[in-house]
Amino acid sequence: MPYVQRPDARIHWTSLGEGEPVVLVMGLGCSSAMWFRIAPQLARTHRVILLDNRGAGLTRVPFFVVHRVQAMAADIAAVLDAAGERSAHVVGFSMGGMISQQFAVDFPQRVRTLSLLGTHSGGPWAVQAAAPVRKLLFDKAHMSPEESLRAMRSHTYARGTPDALFEEDALVRIANQPSTRDYQAQLFALIYWSAYLQLPRLTMPALVLHGLQDALIPPQNGRVLAARLPRARLVELPEASHWLTTDRTDDCLSALRDHLESHRS
Repeated sequence: MPYVQRPDARIHWTSLGEGEPVVLVMGLGCSSAMWFRIAPQLARTHRVILLDNRGAGLTRVPFFVVHRVQAMAADIAAVLDAAGERSAHVVGFSMGGMISQQFAVDFPQRVRTLSLLGTHSGGPWAVQAAAPVRKLLFDKAHMSPEESLRAMRSHTYARGTPDALFEEDALVRIANQPSTRDYQAQLFALIYWSAYLQLPRLTMPALVLHGLQDALIPPQNGRVLAARLPRARLVELPEASHWLTTDRTDDCLSALRDHLESHRS
């Protein structure tokens, strides 16, 4: 298994397929295994690079209080170096979208295109979820994995998503469940983070993809991102919630493929 040794962490990564490189960056409390609906499909035409963020999967950080967004963005650069890639298309979901924004701010020359799924720009400009949903994000650290997933379901999956798809996601998430301490270290990193003020400087082509039923990161956040990014295209999915890659897998793949193909190097 490939690892990158950073000064304060051992980052797990892997890659699938051949072609132009695409880095997939996963969200809060999830390992890269949660790209299982997207990664194999993109790997038919691209080299897909996956990494486990600090606090998730097989990545190990011996000493930490908070897994800072800036450190996780720098981990992407280290993984690209290890993979022998000077730059890549970057796709981030939820917290992974925030890490991807920070990576684009810190390493703009390494980002061919940026795709932001179900995410926001942070800080006071982010449109917040309703108070009960925000409270659940903190309370779930003290629930069993099964309880927390079921408590969040109505806020993060579309009304029409079949039980079977939710159960498939749940099995993958439970098999890769982070520790309470790691989950909180990721969550706390997001509280004071923001890329909002830096976004107008990012000139790479960007895709903003958001589900209109998303109660965790409300859809207005996608519109804010698309308005701030100079070369952004906004795609909204009426039949998707936060886990839009599960709710509308084919639609997400279609939008991503169109974006990647339109901006081949």
